[in-house]
Amino acid sequence: MRILSPEQMREMEHQTTDLLGLSEEVLMERAGMAVARSIRRFYPHCRKIVALAGKGNNGGDALVALRDLVGESFQLHVILVNPPEKCGESIRREVRRLSALGVKSDVLGSPASWHRISHAELLIDGILGTGISGALSRDLSDSFERINRMGKIVVSVDIPSGVDGETGKVDPEAMKASVTVTMAFPKWGLFLDPGTRYAGKVVVSPIGIPDFPDPVRDIILGFADASRYLPVREPYFHKGNVGHVGIWGGDPGKRGAPELAALGALRAGAGLTTVHWRGGEAELIPRNPEIMIVTGDSPAATLFGKVDVLAMGPGWDPERVNPSDVRAVLDAFEGSVVGDAGIFDMFRSQAGSLKRKNGRPLVLTPHPGEISRLLDVPVKDILANSRRIAGETARLTGAVVVLKGWRTIIASPEGQCAVNPTGAPNMATAGMGDVLTGVIASFLGQGLEPFNAALAGVYVHGLAGEIAWKKGVRAGLLAHELADLVPVAMTELWSAEPQNQGEDSLLFEPLEG
Repeated sequence: MRILSPEQMREMEHQTTDLLGLSEEVLMERAGMAVARSIRRFYPHCRKIVALAGKGNNGGDALVALRDLVGESFQLHVILVNPPEKCGESIRREVRRLSALGVKSDVLGSPASWHRISHAELLIDGILGTGISGALSRDLSDSFERINRMGKIVVSVDIPSGVDGETGKVDPEAMKASVTVTMAFPKWGLFLDPGTRYAGKVVVSPIGIPDFPDPVRDIILGFADASRYLPVREPYFHKGNVGHVGIWGGDPGKRGAPELAALGALRAGAGLTTVHWRGGEAELIPRNPEIMIVTGDSPAATLFGKVDVLAMGPGWDPERVNPSDVRAVLDAFEGSVVGDAGIFDMFRSQAGSLKRKNGRPLVLTPHPGEISRLLDVPVKDILANSRRIAGETARLTGAVVVLKGWRTIIASPEGQCAVNPTGAPNMATAGMGDVLTGVIASFLGQGLEPFNAALAGVYVHGLAGEIAWKKGVRAGLLAHELADLVPVAMTELWSAEPQNQGEDSLLFEPLEG
């Protein structure tokens, strides 16, 4: 599913009104009805409902939602952030309509307004939209903090008020939503940290804005459409049809890393995996008999011409790796390469040198600390600008970059970005990144293009963690146990029902527990 910045969303809205003739009032009516649908869907027991409305279109959407609920035994009330005379015409219009239906209003900050809020069962948050940037006023920040402490059910319109729709930044506070009903397309701020912590369930509601053509289409994968990125398994396939993955890694003390990568590759469907260890370590035996081992001083001698994909870096000690061997893999190996872990120390502050001279595919899978060393940029700056950093690194290296984290960002050298919504807290343990490296390498070996292999890999990897979470494994999940759940995750995706166009879609739901 396409994901937009606030600027892109505004352009979509303008094209819809200018080219299709749909008025702003019609779009507001549809948006408000979408919010009301989600209230009925998720919180049918809530009868005391208060709409919090700012002076812009989000406030109008919230008031339309309230009007759509009139006559259904609800106790409804309006709280305006600004007096009516300081609001736009759409707000004044909806206040008049609600008043004619017997719904009264107050202004935020008055004793009556806080009385209404404290006794409400559900709040509709239409105070601020996706266009905010910079710090909030002290009054709004204090109000959001006060409401958040109450622990109310909050349904936010488009994005929780106070979350930057472009970056996910919160400065200094934002409304904490139980459900966010976002219109037409999801917004980046809902899936970038810390904004994603405030979004709750994310429902995407179509309101008549088409998906206008655009040369660069950023995406977020939903469960219903992620399966189309998985490799195809034909009935006549044998192990030679589904890729031979080579893994170069595993210096003393970290030999488990390439084994985990190999296990991830096999569990994701690779036909063969071979791990390269240096010559003096021939006595080492992998714990999984399906994993083949070759030894020698150079991976070029042991793996070139035999494997389709080569993953390198898991378990490396950069002091023990020959730079000329690394260069040979990047520039002479004819297959795809996945670079992880130790490779970022090898190229510390030399990101541009990672580009492959032969132009063959490269996928890089750094976590924030690794990309910090690669770019010589502080980790805090990477966390605050993850989408931009991933995109710049992709252009600099000519690689598909998988910037790992709670919301993993995938960026292509051509400028396309994606965000992955899957994953669980039980994945915060050693070896998970090695398994991901193997899964992505496996998908490359099965014929996927690099960007699609990365998308499928991170989604399946995160979904496997969610499956374990739902089975009750809240902590102590081992990386090899997650690898064993990769085929279960793939089977779930293959059996997913396609999303009907024109229907509200529950794109993301926080894990319980």
